Amino acid sequence: MAGVARVGDTVMSIDGAGYQCKFPMETACGNTVSNTKVYAGGLLVVVDGDPVAPHNKAGCSPDTSTLTTFSGKVRACGKGVGRIGDQYTGGTPNTITQSSSKVFSGG
Repeated sequence: MAGVARVGDTVMSIDGAGYQCKFPMETACGNTVSNTKVYAGGLLVVVDGDPVAPHNKAGCSPDTSTLTTFSGKVRACGKGVGRIGDQYTGGTPNTITQSSSKVFSGG
């Protein structure tokens, strides 16, 4: 079972676009747009469709990636929860590298 990801947990971006936009680069799980009720360790859990946090490095193009891999069994507000190792895709690929150390989700 993998740890459940929360808003603010770290995300590694392995590819990108933009003038002087160096990769790999660390960013974070962005604010959730669907989950307003489920927390893990005091932070909102990220769910299917939530955006990656804006990359704050100068020269990087905006990344519009959303969470596209998530638990097929555990849900928060009706959507699959993000876990360590899940990905934000749609712009550049971004992998969740940090999660709750106390709340876990399978499948």
